[in-house]
Amino acid sequence: MVKISDTDQGDKFPRLSDVTESGEAALHTTQINLSPEAFERFADVFEGAVRRWERIVYPAMFVMVLVMAYGFFLMFNLANDMRVIAQQIAPMAGHMATLTRKMEHLTGSIDNMGKDMSVIARVMPEMNEKLSEMTAMRVQVEIMNKRMEFMNVHMEGMNQQMSTMNSRMYVMTGSVAQMNRTVGRPMNFMNSFMPW
Repeated sequence: MVKISDTDQGDKFPRLSDVTESGEAALHTTQINLSPEAFERFADVFEGAVRRWERIVYPAMFVMVLVMAYGFFLMFNLANDMRVIAQQIAPMAGHMATLTRKMEHLTGSIDNMGKDMSVIARVMPEMNEKLSEMTAMRVQVEIMNKRMEFMNVHMEGMNQQMSTMNSRMYVMTGSVAQMNRTVGRPMNFMNSFMPW
């Protein structure tokens, strides 16, 4: 058994080199005898360590209490916000049902549009052919328009000639009336002598 006193070169704890016996049994049977001064020094060191830890642990506990209070505040606000969101989402269920019905109607309308577009796609080649025919017809109509313009010019000439003829016929009518008045009187006198 090894005895270590407080005069061992100022060490607080025994060193392995101080142990003379070998094996684990010797380590278990080692006794440490400390003097009261060494124990007081140990108590002072321990008390200093406790004070250092108190400077760290108490503020840390205070900060942890603050963090926990803030966490509780955040959880309370989150629960309140979730309640408000749930209250606002509840009326939206009816709107979502209406939206679903309208989307189904829109899907049907899109299907109908797809069918109409397929019909249009089938009809478009025929329309293109007819449009080419219409182009030929348009050329013919332009030719007819030119001919009609030429005919209009001739019709205007004929109208002028007819108006000239009408004026001349009016003059001739006046001349015949004048001649009828001029010849009528002697013929009436001559008719009185005729037996028939």
